[in-house]
Amino acid sequence: MAQWRPLPDTTRPELRLLIEELRHLKQTSGLSLAGLAARTTYSKSAWHRYLNGDNLPPRDAVDAFGALGGAEHHAHLLELWDRATRTPALPAPPPRPPEAAPAPPAPPRPRRTHHRTLTVAAALALVGSAAWAAVPHLREATPAAPAPPACQGASCQGDDPARTSCRTDARTQSALKTASYAVKLRFSPSCDTIWSEVRNSSTGARTESPMLVAPDPRQAEACAEVNHKMLCTGDVPPG
Repeated sequence: MAQWRPLPDTTRPELRLLIEELRHLKQTSGLSLAGLAARTTYSKSAWHRYLNGDNLPPRDAVDAFGALGGAEHHAHLLELWDRATRTPALPAPPPRPPEAAPAPPAPPRPRRTHHRTLTVAAALALVGSAAWAAVPHLREATPAAPAPPACQGASCQGDDPARTSCRTDARTQSALKTASYAVKLRFSPSCDTIWSEVRNSSTGARTESPMLVAPDPRQAEACAEVNHKMLCTGDVPPG
């Protein structure tokens, strides 16, 4: 079992409860970090940071992990995440002692191709019975935080596009709109990554999937599963 670093005394109670619950669920699930990455599409290094308290995990990561523990764990984890994000995020962790050279980034997960389409494993809840999946053919981003970290290719795999510089040059590769939602395939040339963006047309709420390595966005598309029917953006750009 991984030995997690003790959380600082200054960690807010809501945040401490969330991280401790995530650690407990990982222990009881029997999953390794690599196994957790494979089940949630967030990278092994990303989960190491979340469980050590270095970064606040995105809601999608908590949602995907909670679903592995059943309905009761799922609802409880999302409630803890909502409480933790009502106030400022994680305090800065205490200085670490000198370490050996960082391990190389986790290699990208094997891609499965099907008629030129690469499918992202993450499903994103939006409204009602709609579930969303990014398939290579992705697009758009939101305003980046000040001085976001840079990454490229495999080092971006599974990361949240909102927490990187990949949004800077992101463009919409294809899009699909209905009366209730819009789904876009976003592509960052500088990062060689794609991700899906889903927007609720009524509320304006937006959800993004973790990034996938995809130097050629023409081999990808963003899909939405609505009422058990899969609708995909295809190759035609939005008008």
